[in-house]
Amino acid sequence: MAEDEPRQAPPPGDLDARLRAAREAARTDEGRRSSRAVSSTLAGMAMRAGVELVAGVAVGVAAGYGLDSWLDTFPVMLILCFVLGAAAGMLNVYRAVTGLGMALGYRQTDDDKTPRDGRR
Repeated sequence: MAEDEPRQAPPPGDLDARLRAAREAARTDEGRRSSRAVSSTLAGMAMRAGVELVAGVAVGVAAGYGLDSWLDTFPVMLILCFVLGAAAGMLNVYRAVTGLGMALGYRQTDDDKTPRDGRR
């Protein structure tokens, strides 16, 4: 029966106190949420950097092993593709950390904004 009864509005003084308490709780909650967001963003960036590096090396090793099996030159292509895969992985980590290639086009730096003849 209690569910069928209409709810009564709280007294105005009580409402003001509850609103103040809710606003204060929201302010402290925002601080906690922003620190969690930063830590989760950093953890995500670290995870992405690790995956980019491992993926580059794995693809290089797989390509080198496949080429060595096909061409019958066992360690040569494996070593070469391992080095190229590691370099590609490091380049991908650099791009991820600096933010290059994150949007539809590469971001424009201040050097790109100045004309070639040096005028501003």
